[in-house]
Amino acid sequence: MVRNIWVWAVLASIAGGSACPVAAQTGDAGPVAASTGQATQDQAFAADFERFLDQAMARFPLMPAISVAIVHRGVPVFVNAKGRADIEAGIAATPDTPFYIASSTKSFVGTAFALLDARGTIDLDWTMHELAPDVAFAPDIPADKITLRDLLSHRHGLAGDAMAFRLAYSGDYDAATLSRLLAQIKPDPETPFGTFRYGNIGYNIAALLVERRIGRRWQDIVQGELLGPLAMTETLTEGLAKRSGPPVAAPYRAAERLYLVKDDRTMHAAGGMYASATDMARWLALQLKDEGELARAAAAARAPVATLDASFGPFRRTGYGLGWYTGPYADQTLYHAFGSFVGARAHVSVLPAAGLGVAAATNDEGAGFRIVDLAALYAYDWYLHGAAHADAKAAEQMDAFAGQWAKQVDKVAAQRAERAARVSQLSLSPAAYAGDYCNADFGTISVTPQSAQLDLAMGRLHARSEAGTAPDTVRAELIPGQGEELRFVVAGGVATAIEAFGSRFAPCIDRGGQATPPPATP
Repeated sequence: MVRNIWVWAVLASIAGGSACPVAAQTGDAGPVAASTGQATQDQAFAADFERFLDQAMARFPLMPAISVAIVHRGVPVFVNAKGRADIEAGIAATPDTPFYIASSTKSFVGTAFALLDARGTIDLDWTMHELAPDVAFAPDIPADKITLRDLLSHRHGLAGDAMAFRLAYSGDYDAATLSRLLAQIKPDPETPFGTFRYGNIGYNIAALLVERRIGRRWQDIVQGELLGPLAMTETLTEGLAKRSGPPVAAPYRAAERLYLVKDDRTMHAAGGMYASATDMARWLALQLKDEGELARAAAAARAPVATLDASFGPFRRTGYGLGWYTGPYADQTLYHAFGSFVGARAHVSVLPAAGLGVAAATNDEGAGFRIVDLAALYAYDWYLHGAAHADAKAAEQMDAFAGQWAKQVDKVAAQRAERAARVSQLSLSPAAYAGDYCNADFGTISVTPQSAQLDLAMGRLHARSEAGTAPDTVRAELIPGQGEELRFVVAGGVATAIEAFGSRFAPCIDRGGQATPPPATP
């Protein structure tokens, strides 16, 4: 599901941190000591990079926090976080604060599965049919051809919006629901088998199928095969409610606190990890190693499987492996795994030929969404082209982004004003729309009258309606920043259905054959 990223201008107070360069790293990634010349260079970089971050935070003071780990030739040269993990509680971000890394999770899952493949525990060339011979997939699904490797490299040609929505957003599912949705997976009419199309559903299906085959959840695999051996103690795939360590970074749009936070039910294989800067330094160091079982699995995951021709900002994309994009950068090969979600953005990339890796995360879907990329560009430019070049290019990029940012803020303010001026399109009183509306694929939408508006809820999602643009429609941001227009089907003075998410939701029926609750009459 594609999210719309909106920027909101709201006042906030941001506090900065201090630099914390690290001289060596322990754990499976291996302790590495820098030479005298490299140590001097790295110290100079750490000072310059801290200045860059301070300037970025000052230029965009509504950005709540940013967390950064940078590794050069096996040595973590900058590991720090600046700003607030929780503005309202006054909690500062630290190098040990876990930030949500969203789809960067895929690089961990891909590496863990590559490791199990190398050991013979699983086979990346197992087909869907071999993984789940008891599932009667639709006849137009080539289940005897689509492999685990295809699922992880987005070449599967499958569509499964409902499963992806439940796992990432609403959290409204049980094992039986997931099994039913798995059996009902359909071909993607726009992307045939063998064609690359990025999304979450391939990883969602892969995790379900591997668990059915070997009896291990993706969380247990990643924890046991990667996080434990790498001593990544502040990286989480679950257990958020019971956590006793440093609080995770809360989600914001600039300084506006967003209600939708991750919990265990929405931590899934395509986007289900929080990680600290300290831990991400260990992950980067692994990517830059040449020897060892984990390093070989990491390299196998980065190796491109699918081919494509695309870009994300300044980052070219010519291939995709098991969780990693591949593309040229400064005449070298850059591997990157980005992620974004409500109030979160992550940039993870490595340039092995230069011995460089960068992981930057923010709890902001405003300016921070772009700053994490500019931070990575500064690091690569500094080491490849020198401090003067990096400073000049960063200043140019920051000025350009500031102009774009100001326009975006004005645009969003105008859109908000336009929506606030709309007149209600509901033809009945709010009470006539009340009730629970069910869809077998997407779940239940609960509608409750609230004065002249409607409160809507879907599992963990909730929102108050705004006026729609057509008769009997409302607009609601069940997912913050992503407005959805819902249309009520009205007959006989009551609402008989809702059309939303490309599907139809009818009044839920209880065991006695009655709508629960029955639609109210005006």
